[in-house]
Amino acid sequence: MSRPPRLPARSRVVSENFTLLFEGGRNRSLFRVLGGCIVLSQLLDDGRRQITDVLGPGRLFGFTVDGRNIATAETLSIARIESLGDAELHATNPAVASELKTTLHRLQTHATLLGRKTASEKVASALVELSRLFNRSRVPAPLSFHLHLTRADLADWLGLTVETVSRCLNRFKREGLIDFSHPKTMRVLDPERLKAAAGLTRQRATRGVHPQN
Repeated sequence: MSRPPRLPARSRVVSENFTLLFEGGRNRSLFRVLGGCIVLSQLLDDGRRQITDVLGPGRLFGFTVDGRNIATAETLSIARIESLGDAELHATNPAVASELKTTLHRLQTHATLLGRKTASEKVASALVELSRLFNRSRVPAPLSFHLHLTRADLADWLGLTVETVSRCLNRFKREGLIDFSHPKTMRVLDPERLKAAAGLTRQRATRGVHPQN
């Protein structure tokens, strides 16, 4: 995918757990993630947070409806972002339009994940996606990445409880799909079996990987 032009871009470093945009707030800029992790979320009627997307380097955010943010954007790590200026100036930019289509596709995919997948498939799908976003190694397996999301963040993203997320992670570890000696460092030992556990391949989850709620 081609990238939006860099004019009139301005970059800055933002601290961890910093709210960049508030849902419903006024905004006229688009932003690109240059480094780190940013999550987009919406507040449900009962006060719970629903993470709608996890952004890594290269992704854009700041899309609005009638000039108001469609989601809250906050950093989960020290992040570097750049402002692309007035969002209206980029409205007809093909690269920005392509990124918007990507965002809509990801939201549709996430809606399917929330509505149709089992708990274990949801957690496995999240790990596959996060490894794609944040793995910087060219080695196919085992690959490792920094897990910016806490267990609570994963729960808010996947529509699960923290206990269910932890249970699924521990089971994947026992079954040799992943390993983690530190909560923030994740190693994927068997990418193909993890994809199978996520329901992303036709191959059934075998050798002890069982779809469970």
